[in-house]
Amino acid sequence: MSRASPAAGSHFADDWLTLREAVDHRSRAHGLTLLAAAHLRRTAAGRRARVVDLGAGRGSNLRYLAPRLHQPVAWRLLDQDAELLAAAERAMPPDAGDHCQLSAEIVDLAAPLTPVLRDADLVTASALIDLVSRGWIDTLAEACARDGAAVLITLSVDGRIQFSDADADDAVVRRALARDQARDKGFGPALGAAAPAVLINALARCGYAVATQPSDWQLGRDDAALTRALIAGWQSAATRQQPDQAERMAAWAARRVEAVERGRARLCIGHIDVLGLPNPRRR
Repeated sequence: MSRASPAAGSHFADDWLTLREAVDHRSRAHGLTLLAAAHLRRTAAGRRARVVDLGAGRGSNLRYLAPRLHQPVAWRLLDQDAELLAAAERAMPPDAGDHCQLSAEIVDLAAPLTPVLRDADLVTASALIDLVSRGWIDTLAEACARDGAAVLITLSVDGRIQFSDADADDAVVRRALARDQARDKGFGPALGAAAPAVLINALARCGYAVATQPSDWQLGRDDAALTRALIAGWQSAATRQQPDQAERMAAWAARRVEAVERGRARLCIGHIDVLGLPNPRRR
């Protein structure tokens, strides 16, 4: 769900990704980015660091990380959506200069990961892993450990959806949404909110030192457009799970949008950022 409003499948509209980018960037666990940057300076000293961005979409993760890594980077943006990758190339940071070498590659992310991750210094993804299966995460951790790549996975939902006021139907929608998150998005049964814990355990089994920090979205009346899109997506997902409750879900969505837009309520959506640093003896 974190990658988009919870619509069917795993294709995400350019306008939704654009809408959420500012909130994503302000919510990220900036301390983990500093640790990842320091790791790259040590392990890629004297050469261009190699960074692979999985599910790169329109390049939001690149635009956040590039000015914070403070060294030349060869970026590989991998996604299965050619239109989003083209948008990512058009939206390269204007001051990137020689610090960013960029290649954008159309890749089936459900296919074996080992070949596309080979020789990476850092493997990163943003708002992706709630869509994938336990087996996919295990494969990711093992493939990264094989080459000693650091892992930075950000903005993964943890299941917390909390309004600052109460509505009797909040719990009904949350339960329906959790069921919808477990649908197969093309990677096997999706983990949804369980994904961060599965990732942390998989990295630890592979010998990584793991650090986590919250990266919650805090939304108020200034984020009205994003809130409307988000709640509309939740309404759609909940109705998909309980079609006989369509009117109830629509009424809930209308109440919730009005409460946030009028400043009567704020919305917190729990996310977690995870950094795994490899055992240096593996490199």
